[in-house]
Amino acid sequence: MHSAMKNFFLAAVALSAAGAFCHAQPAATAKKTPQVSATIDFLDYVFFRHKGPEDYYTLEEYEKEIKQLAEAGIKKIYLRVNVCGLTHYPSKVSAQYGENGALHWTFEKEALRLVETYKHYNPCTETIRIGRKYGMDVWAWESLHDDAGVRYTDVNLQERYKSIYKKLDGWALLDPFYLDNPDALAEIDPRFKISEKDVPKINEEARRLPIEKIVFTNPARWKWLPLGKITKDNLRIYVSSDNKQYKLYDKPFSFQSSKVNGCNQIVVSDLKISQPYIKLDCTDNSSSYSMVIAHPTGQGELYNTDGEKVPSAWNWGSGDPEKTWIDFSRLTGSAAWDYQDRCLGCLVGVVPQSRYYLGVVEYATEKGMKHGVDRFRELAEYPFDGFMFNTRCHSARADSDCYGFNPEVLAKFKARYGRDYGGAEADKEGVCQIRAEGIADFFKNCKALTNGRPIYMSAPMPIEMKNNPNFNTNFGPLPWLYKRYFADGSIDGIVMIGKNWNNASDFSAYFTDDITGGKPIKIGIFREGAKYGKDMDFFRKDMGELLQSNLDEIEFYESMILNQRPAMLDFIKNRGR
Repeated sequence: MHSAMKNFFLAAVALSAAGAFCHAQPAATAKKTPQVSATIDFLDYVFFRHKGPEDYYTLEEYEKEIKQLAEAGIKKIYLRVNVCGLTHYPSKVSAQYGENGALHWTFEKEALRLVETYKHYNPCTETIRIGRKYGMDVWAWESLHDDAGVRYTDVNLQERYKSIYKKLDGWALLDPFYLDNPDALAEIDPRFKISEKDVPKINEEARRLPIEKIVFTNPARWKWLPLGKITKDNLRIYVSSDNKQYKLYDKPFSFQSSKVNGCNQIVVSDLKISQPYIKLDCTDNSSSYSMVIAHPTGQGELYNTDGEKVPSAWNWGSGDPEKTWIDFSRLTGSAAWDYQDRCLGCLVGVVPQSRYYLGVVEYATEKGMKHGVDRFRELAEYPFDGFMFNTRCHSARADSDCYGFNPEVLAKFKARYGRDYGGAEADKEGVCQIRAEGIADFFKNCKALTNGRPIYMSAPMPIEMKNNPNFNTNFGPLPWLYKRYFADGSIDGIVMIGKNWNNASDFSAYFTDDITGGKPIKIGIFREGAKYGKDMDFFRKDMGELLQSNLDEIEFYESMILNQRPAMLDFIKNRGR
């Protein structure tokens, strides 16, 4: 499996769930043997497993893969029914992948193969049929959030995609509903909004004098990183007037690296930079790193020749430091910037942060709720055995705690607490509670459409565990109202997930009778197959331990990895023996 390609297309990792402690059972109940299930990422089969001469992925090829899973004893599969915000099935509510040219433009051959495949069969209908033929339960895997996926640049983009690029602003996989209704997505905290008309004046002042000093400091949670990879000898500074073409800054400068409050810090001074765009590039192109960027503002500081701190925006880029532009409006996740061909970029001045958190639905709004339920209603018409809501999202932002402050949400805040939102920590917690209740309402509305079929969710660590290193920060301090989900009967089971792409820790002890209401809630745990790499010893050890746990299910993402590695399937078939 090509790891770089794989990570690009992997879903916002689906966590299947089925099973765990039935808290109402007597203590003497026999220990369970977890079921191993697998999630099918249909796009990856079409892109990477197609072997025949046809210009589409044939049913014969697909059935062979599912049969291989069944013969290994996997009796439950999840079908990822989406490609980020687009669907694998015909939709009147959203859009099917490939409609109006919305597809992976940089993988055109593979993308068009998927579009051609839809002309021959519906992946939902056929996965259900084939799975049942081999005695398997077939569940749908859907994203809780739309998941905007990747954003392309227009560099070297083929002419036929330029019009759709302009319409989508590069977001090829975004549900088109949100192009017309962005207010159904999470909105930025009003305290951080910058009016477009104010930007020129702010930037004119920021660029009044040349930049003399750059200070960059790691976040506290990366205190463990060693200091010293970046030196004066391997640091290169590039400057640009337009963020398109950069040139090497060839004047002398001073350099210092040190630990400040335990964090790595570099100070580059004695500069005289008049251009508004700056890049710092470490020419040590290794896999080690010492500096991490995690926030759009705050980590990096610029000072002018009068010693004044000036506003700045930050992000990282990859590729040729002289030719690669950087998007300063959107930092996704966190990244080591002195890793391989990456470089750190900063803008002298400000750029308005994205007003909406693209791909993250705000269910506490009327529009967000209605569209989400309408999408699920279409999906529920298929005879799946159950439904999984994945809570991960490719769209995860480093500043996710700044979003979710839609006018409707703030109106609900004022009605509940009797005051306007002011940005205090207590205010933020109140906003997050209202947003979390919107998600709980969404689950309840969806359960009413299943005719009794179960709904599971991938389960991030509860907010009470936010100091755990595996706590998922993609949605900021948003609480997950497990107690209410179970009381409402909305969620029948969960599967524990880890942070970002990490495999999950077992926090099943959290789901006590007080949380579950004494109901026999199913609890499973997630395993990202790509994390095993080619290390079968690691796989055997980890999977062997899980097979001895008292969980109901081990959900493996994704099935294609198992199909590629028969030794893994043999291990599962023999239940770790």
